[in-house]
Amino acid sequence: MAGELTLTGIVLSSTPVGEYDRRLSILTCEKGRISAFALGARRPMSGLRAVSRLFTYAKFYVFPKRDSYSVTGCESPIFFDELSMDPEKSYFGMYFCELLSFFTRENADEREQVKLLFTSLKALLKGKMPLNMIRRVFEIRAIANYGEAPNIFECCLCHKKTDVSEWTFNIKQGTLFCPDCAKQMSSYNIQKADTNIRDILKISETVRYAMHYCITTPYKSLFAFGLTPEAEKSFTTCVDRFMKNHIDKPIKSLDLLDVLGYNGE
Repeated sequence: MAGELTLTGIVLSSTPVGEYDRRLSILTCEKGRISAFALGARRPMSGLRAVSRLFTYAKFYVFPKRDSYSVTGCESPIFFDELSMDPEKSYFGMYFCELLSFFTRENADEREQVKLLFTSLKALLKGKMPLNMIRRVFEIRAIANYGEAPNIFECCLCHKKTDVSEWTFNIKQGTLFCPDCAKQMSSYNIQKADTNIRDILKISETVRYAMHYCITTPYKSLFAFGLTPEAEKSFTTCVDRFMKNHIDKPIKSLDLLDVLGYNGE
């Protein structure tokens, strides 16, 4: 059996198993998303009780088993206790964790997604940005880290980057067109009948730049911007439609947010 490992990560989910144990899903920098068991974690005096809490960020001590890990302890934990005391923010945090469960894999380098989740949970606590915006910023950066970022940086045909007030965004393809190229593509696609009008969205330069910012800016500045109400509504619509086109499974916690009215709008 291999020796003990130290993995830095965040608890994505914590489920009771048997009478005293917990099964954890931990997103780690070094080994990606792993399954781990915290034996005896539900006992009142267990040293693993804190380790197995949802949102816990720490250096986890684990022993590898055949198809999972066994948690023995942690170092320098950060618990995000305030989230559990605010139902609305807690539900958003659970949504972030579930979405990253979809976007991450085992035995992969997931440092960027760990950094994103940690920064996003802190943003929820600070409350400086509206929750609906925190959610969409998180979503676009998460899908970018996954390798499915839209090409929002320039016109995909003529490569123009500046002096454009309104862009045409193909949501399904994740491509951007300046007005001149959009006219050419519109005529071409009508002839070929291969583009659905619902896949096309007009966005302002402000919204395009906001998406560019979300994909490229360092995490420490990720949630440090604001938009006018009109631009925020357009940004939200753009991200929502792009995400729906690129996620092929239901996200239960997102449905829960909608049912409970915690949609952040």
